[in-house]
Amino acid sequence: MQEVDVRYTAKIPVQARSKKRFNEILNAAVQLVIEFGIDKVSPHQIAKLAGIPPASVYQYFPNIGVLFSTMAEVHFVKAFDMLEDNIAEKNISSWQDLTKILIDVAYDFYTKDKISEIMFLSEFVAPGVRESMAIRLTRLGDLFVEKYAILYKKSELDPLSEKIAICIEVMKGVYIRSLSLHGEIREEYKTEAEIIVMAYLGHFFVNLDR
Repeated sequence: MQEVDVRYTAKIPVQARSKKRFNEILNAAVQLVIEFGIDKVSPHQIAKLAGIPPASVYQYFPNIGVLFSTMAEVHFVKAFDMLEDNIAEKNISSWQDLTKILIDVAYDFYTKDKISEIMFLSEFVAPGVRESMAIRLTRLGDLFVEKYAILYKKSELDPLSEKIAICIEVMKGVYIRSLSLHGEIREEYKTEAEIIVMAYLGHFFVNLDR
């Protein structure tokens, strides 16, 4: 796969007509990735499906890596919404309650949205996605630190953001294993992920609960 020049970012449109075309490009890319896989999609295929000139794709996305990175961001943001909705619906009284929500949302994120599974768990990691994934996981970790701060002093939680990011990477690895063996993410692998994550974070929180 081609190298991604991370100096480039998507040109975010302002006018309604440009926003419409921008979204048409992303929607076409999603359809093609689901049908053919990440490694077989090109800007020219996307332009053809969207019914626009190839130059229009490059107008907003300087290279395929920027396009895939933007797709990943659009879908990753859904995880934040899912987390906020789940937290709002639950009574939170312990770190285990919050951690269980993280585990449930991660499982739903990968199993209920095919493009999220392909973008983040596929054998072929989309160019542009890996380069920005660490930043995304840090953002998610920071969000959870804010939630855990309801139960603990925020000054005690400084290492937690990185630990949450590690937990997400571990869960990804478990689900990739399920996909490799079974072609799907089976629920028993969610149980395995929960055992690992609860044990790992338990080592951190046991000292705070004393």
